[in-house]
Amino acid sequence: MLRFFTKKKPNAVVRRLYDAAVEQARLPIFYQTFGVADTLDGRFDMVVFHVWPVIDALRQDDGAISEDGQALFDAFVEDMEQNLRSIGVGDTTFPKKMKQIGKAFYGRFGAYREAGDDAALAAAIARNVLDDESLATSPKARALVRYARAMQEAAGTGDVLTAFRYPEPAAYAAIAEGETQ
Repeated sequence: MLRFFTKKKPNAVVRRLYDAAVEQARLPIFYQTFGVADTLDGRFDMVVFHVWPVIDALRQDDGAISEDGQALFDAFVEDMEQNLRSIGVGDTTFPKKMKQIGKAFYGRFGAYREAGDDAALAAAIARNVLDDESLATSPKARALVRYARAMQEAAGTGDVLTAFRYPEPAAYAAIAEGETQ
């Protein structure tokens, strides 16, 4: 009977990967140089933006999410639950807020995953990360597209769980500031 009341112990490797995504998403450069709003919504969007390529890379050959990909998503959900509780979301509104978070995650994840070319990805980034669709052709959106493609490339090589490292966002700062590259 106790097994119903105990949570499955999270995979430590997956948890480290999630923690790395959150740490990367919190880097000041995204808010100071790339134009991401330093708000709860902006920070949420950056976490989703950093988790997306990793979960996508953890898919099985048939396209289904792998156990590790599911564990990474579960770590995201657990973190969002803890964050809602810490900001005082009560029991009566908690399920509604979690449903909104789930809907937002899947919408963004799908938009990024289905973006076949850089223009489509820039549009998704402008809408979700920069919160302004008119910025789809801006230097900031272009820089975030290049950064996103670097994340995808890094996630697509080697063992994602042990070898994945986020690219250095400073390498894309000149693009975000309007310098051509």
